[in-house]
Amino acid sequence: MSWHAIWYDPIYWIMLCIFSLTGASVHAALLHLSAIFSDRGVSPQRVAIATSLVGAALIAGRLGSGYLLDRLFAPRVAIVFYGAATLGIGILCAGTSGNLALAGAFLAGLGMGAEVEVMGYMISRYFGLLAFGSAYGYAFGAFMISGAAGVLLMGVGYDRFHSYTVPLAGFCAAMLLALILLTRLGPYRYGVETKPIETEQPIHVPTGV
Repeated sequence: MSWHAIWYDPIYWIMLCIFSLTGASVHAALLHLSAIFSDRGVSPQRVAIATSLVGAALIAGRLGSGYLLDRLFAPRVAIVFYGAATLGIGILCAGTSGNLALAGAFLAGLGMGAEVEVMGYMISRYFGLLAFGSAYGYAFGAFMISGAAGVLLMGVGYDRFHSYTVPLAGFCAAMLLALILLTRLGPYRYGVETKPIETEQPIHVPTGV
């Protein structure tokens, strides 16, 4: 599809909403993670463990989503990883500070790790490669701007309510909305080729004289 056609396509704007909502939510939760744990009286050692778990989750999310995208329908893969992030943010919103909170941080990191891979793959399957650079560039820009806005809103919410519970609840709701929007994308427009590639039969050259 041409860039003009993509720009006026409702599916593209649904995708932008999905990436913006998820980008704002996971960036807000993870970049404020140390402050969230410290605000609840968690020791610096536990905060360091939580941060390490997020790093591991980012790697697992990237590898896992890439593996599954080659084998499963992309919106379903996104629902799995974004659903994990939603659950993680919900756990953090509940105010826990023990091992369950560490699990919440890990789940949120899984969603963040999968986002960039899911974004590029879905854009290629729904709009093709003719204007892929422009479509992906705008989508990634929306994702990053929303991420920065989410971090700011999390801080503003804490200053307003003197707690991270309310802003975390708002971002959890935003993730739920993104999950609903994922169900509205429909089938691929540019599907994965499943027909095996025919190969030439090997030529048997007689040996000897």
